[in-house]
Amino acid sequence: MNRYTLIHEVAVVVKTTTRYFRPPLSLRQLNFLRGNAIMKTTKIAALVLTIAVALFVLIPNLAWAEDGAGLYKANCAACHGADAAGKPAMKAPALTGKDEAAVTKGITETAKHPAKVKGLSADDAKAIATYLKGLK
Repeated sequence: MNRYTLIHEVAVVVKTTTRYFRPPLSLRQLNFLRGNAIMKTTKIAALVLTIAVALFVLIPNLAWAEDGAGLYKANCAACHGADAAGKPAMKAPALTGKDEAAVTKGITETAKHPAKVKGLSADDAKAIATYLKGLK
């Protein structure tokens, strides 16, 4: 039902009932909605976890991850120094001024290197040698 009111000689319709009234939800309906929210949260968490695992597996295999400077810092800098000048106390020789073939051969064939350095691929060794060539 509508009620008419005159305000400044203009008819204004005032609604006395609301067409969009919704009765309160029952306890059963509320629990169903909460369950859906929990399922959505669980699905989102599973999706994020799946993406994180996929990135963890894929990132080491990407080409940009095989940067010579990064490989040198991760595998060689601890013994040979950040500037490749060597550490006489450790009997680690300087690597600056050596050609690429000597550095690549040294990485793959030197018995003193730890297992993670010996396990580098030929491409990784070449990337490190190229990086060292640019250090001079």
